[in-house]
Amino acid sequence: MRVLILLVSCSFISAQPRPCESPAQYVGSVSMTAADGIITSAATYSYDAHAQQIRFRNHMTIYNETILMDLLMHFRQGIMYEIDYSRLYCEKKVLETRFHPTRVPADASFMGQVILGTTSVPGLGLLTNSWVGEIPEIQARYMLTFTEFTCLPVSASVFTPQTGWITMSFYNHLLGVQNPQDFVPPFFCPASTQNQHLPKTNFMKALRPYQ
Repeated sequence: MRVLILLVSCSFISAQPRPCESPAQYVGSVSMTAADGIITSAATYSYDAHAQQIRFRNHMTIYNETILMDLLMHFRQGIMYEIDYSRLYCEKKVLETRFHPTRVPADASFMGQVILGTTSVPGLGLLTNSWVGEIPEIQARYMLTFTEFTCLPVSASVFTPQTGWITMSFYNHLLGVQNPQDFVPPFFCPASTQNQHLPKTNFMKALRPYQ
């Protein structure tokens, strides 16, 4: 009996999901709600962890104002481009943020598994894992949901005293870099390598032009 209990316990422990990291290259879409619904946005993005670069195109609504954002972030070079094709305008900034791969933090606590859809018909259910945790240095709490297989983000809810709750949903993922030109600055962007006089920004500030 003791051996049986031990085997069952070991089987349960080994089956529990562990924090994971997303594929190195993929594209997808994300919708976001913040400030009790005052701020909403829908965006597409291209993600390349190998070269540490992200292209982020966002359509944001704040009250009745619409803000269009097109950001190209080269973390390895510490550079970000704000792009406006309608005016052929591009502003280059120093990006003061290290690249953080998309993943479940190693110290996150496993909360449970949920199947999105149904298991009644093969192929119609998506197995996901949910995690919770804190980031003490910025007083943040989070709940993350990632797919069990491939470790792609499904949803995220993040709270800080400064922002309140920010809720994000991720969808339409495709693996790999679909368009390498996403990571190439347009011809009208500054080509100078002199960065000491450029304005500075960081990842969160760049994504929140309403501040």
